Amino acid sequence: MNVKVKICATRNLQAAKQAADSGAEFLGMVFTPHTRTHTVDRSVAKEIGKIMKGRITLVGVFQNMPLAQVAEIISECNLDYVQLHGDETQEYINQIKLPVIKAFRFPAAFSIEEARKKMRSFKVKYYLVDRIKQSEGPMLDIKTVSILAKEFPLIFAGGLNAKNVKDVIRTVKPFMVDVASGVEKNGQQDLERIQQFITSAKGVTI
Repeated sequence: MNVKVKICATRNLQAAKQAADSGAEFLGMVFTPHTRTHTVDRSVAKEIGKIMKGRITLVGVFQNMPLAQVAEIISECNLDYVQLHGDETQEYINQIKLPVIKAFRFPAAFSIEEARKKMRSFKVKYYLVDRIKQSEGPMLDIKTVSILAKEFPLIFAGGLNAKNVKDVIRTVKPFMVDVASGVEKNGQQDLERIQQFITSAKGVTI
């Protein structure tokens, strides 16, 4: 089977259409203001939600935001999934009516035991693993992550691009790969890089 692909930090309709047309199954939009460069404008997100609903699975990315605000954005932007990157508790997660992706950030060389314990303390649809800081530092150790991929429905993020994604997929065998900066050029999403990344990822059978 082929790995699923998520194009994240989408900020315009053109990039959303390119992701769907090129074969990505998931599309992420960042709603938290913690990252200025990757946060989507609400009016743009509404447009993407209206036009792309049903063509690709729409994921809203949040971090430590009030539940009422998350619920408002879910409705306004036609979201299918919620992705959480903050200190949200299981109690918080249980109040979200959509399937949830929970992000876990680790250093490059991390303890499998500690990671496993932390991830098992949550019950969510998918478990995303990423670097400590977005777009910074080395990729997570893929051999260690491959162990987690056998135990969790895993999404691999952090440091991916069209050139390295095949090797990562072959080693980790994740459920999904997630890319943001790796398909950008000069800080903007690049349509050609989006297409190249998806083609590379889909060219591997696991």
